Amino acid sequence: METAANGQNGGFTHRIKRIWNGPEEEGEASHMQTSRPEAGSFDAQKNDTYGHGETGNRAFRPDYPKRAVPDGMNDLGGSAAGSTVISKGTVVSGNIKSDGDIEMYGSMAGSIETAGKVKINGKQTGDVQGSGVMLTDCAVRGNVSASDTIVVDSGSVVIGDIKCGDLTFDGRIKGNVHVMGNVNCKGNAIVIGDITSTTITVESGARLQGSVQVSDGSIEDVDLPEDTTSAAPKE
Repeated sequence: METAANGQNGGFTHRIKRIWNGPEEEGEASHMQTSRPEAGSFDAQKNDTYGHGETGNRAFRPDYPKRAVPDGMNDLGGSAAGSTVISKGTVVSGNIKSDGDIEMYGSMAGSIETAGKVKINGKQTGDVQGSGVMLTDCAVRGNVSASDTIVVDSGSVVIGDIKCGDLTFDGRIKGNVHVMGNVNCKGNAIVIGDITSTTITVESGARLQGSVQVSDGSIEDVDLPEDTTSAAPKE
């Protein structure tokens, strides 16, 4: 009876191994079954445990292939130095200086200076400087500068000057704007201050209060023709 029970257990183990290991193990399993030692022997118990013949030095669970990491997943940050995130509800008092991107969703009293990009969606009291700046539903009391582009949405307010390469503005600002490239004032834009840029686009609905100077610096003096209308009439 003990020999028969061992045989049934061995058959059950063999079926489980076939389900687990898949069809590719069927040939090996068949070979093992034909050369299976006598039930109840030490070799039979060893085969039931490991399922790989007489050596018994391979684990029952097969080795699964490692999953390939998709391109770009190793570098999750926007810059090589990574990102600094100030979450909503966090209050920071002091200056921040970094080489990576900065995302600020809380409140801060201090300046932000970084070689990366800056995204503000909170309350900022202090100057902001980065390679690019995006202001979304925020209030900034300080100067904002970027070597590349600054984008200000319709829910943002800036009290201070803006200096950048290009500006897309749809919010409200009380301060001067100095842009090396193009200024695009969207329909909700309100600018109280002077604008200096190379080109400017003003959509319908935008309101500007201040002087506007559009020039790349190449304007020369214009000579006006002499006024001949004041000459004495002929007799």
